[in-house]
Amino acid sequence: MAAAEATGRQRAGSDAHAAMDDWENRFLSLFPYTEVVTHFQAVGRTQADPALVRRLSAVPADRHDAFLAAWLPMTCDQETGGYVTYAGLRPHLLAAEADLDEDADLDEDADPAPPHGGGRDRLRSRLDELTVAVLGDLLRTEAATAGLGATTPAVRTRLRATARLLVLCGELAPSHPIDPSVTADVAAALARTQEPLEPLAEASVRAAKTVLELVSPSLARTVARSLLPVTCLHDEIMFIRSIQVFEALYEQIGLAVTESRDALLEERLDEAADALAAVTDRMTVLPALFRLLGTMPVEVFAVIRGYTSGRSAVQSRSYRRIEAACAPHPPSGVADSLWTGPTLQEVWTDVRTRPGADRLTEQLRRLDSSWRGMKRSHWGITLRIIGEVPGTGGTAGASYLKTTSETPLFPALTGKGER
Repeated sequence: MAAAEATGRQRAGSDAHAAMDDWENRFLSLFPYTEVVTHFQAVGRTQADPALVRRLSAVPADRHDAFLAAWLPMTCDQETGGYVTYAGLRPHLLAAEADLDEDADLDEDADPAPPHGGGRDRLRSRLDELTVAVLGDLLRTEAATAGLGATTPAVRTRLRATARLLVLCGELAPSHPIDPSVTADVAAALARTQEPLEPLAEASVRAAKTVLELVSPSLARTVARSLLPVTCLHDEIMFIRSIQVFEALYEQIGLAVTESRDALLEERLDEAADALAAVTDRMTVLPALFRLLGTMPVEVFAVIRGYTSGRSAVQSRSYRRIEAACAPHPPSGVADSLWTGPTLQEVWTDVRTRPGADRLTEQLRRLDSSWRGMKRSHWGITLRIIGEVPGTGGTAGASYLKTTSETPLFPALTGKGER
């Protein structure tokens, strides 16, 4: 839609250049995100005006504008970009971690320890609010597509899958609950499976508008600016938004694992179990998220994949940090830099025979099972969409995912016939 509705000046980058002129000459006090994003969305990141890309790459890194410093690499990574810049993950995490203001600072190489106590609760809430905003924006896009009259089976399936995720937000993002009345009409339309698509599309438009009005303006702006697809293919919007939802969930799992480990170090077994139980409950929504990803047409993903070689989820720092934090692994520079101190499994081993440890052990088992189930679903989706071809991140593709899906988070739980 951005490509179809863009003016000639927007597609050519003329409006973006003019706005950059005003910003550089201090006629504009704020960076012209809207004009630049409009151009990138109209033509795709790989077809962006080369002069504009060079201009953006020359913008000095202003340490006092943390968001701009985190966002700019997304615009200039056509040749050297990775998974993080592709999916806009750095701006998202920054928005979740801090209030965006002119005094915020950014150290791109820093990997701070997760916050403690109330800080963790605030980060959880912000991450959940970000998830709600992402799903609200995706539903807005899919509902608008359905409203164009293209009510094909594919459009129906995609809209229903997206709407279902917003309805399930209370389970996926419980720290930022949506009033049930906001999605009541959407849920009712989903229940009427034989009706035309229009009632669901209309209810989705209303729900998405309300959701985006209820989230904080800073997070809404972040979500709007973090979508710079490499192509003009509509399906890539869903793909990027799905990655963003997964990454927020990985951050939540990482927080829970850290909190559980810290609680066990102080012998607070019930609190450790509670933290794991809460985050595993979130993962019950994963089948719905994979159903959404499963609406990606094979032939469309082949095009997207051709432009994203070298960008892969294996590069996800939050994903790899979870596995590094859960149990010891063979020494490696990557894993060693992601986690220091005892792992959750090592601390659990010290307390597992104490009174009250059975519930903790069961929660470790639940998380392990859910994590491997997620990886099996990822393997299945990959096998259907790209087959047995090599993976984009230098892996063996689907066969690599199959192997990793069999690797437990907590190896000490397996054995003795346990799976």
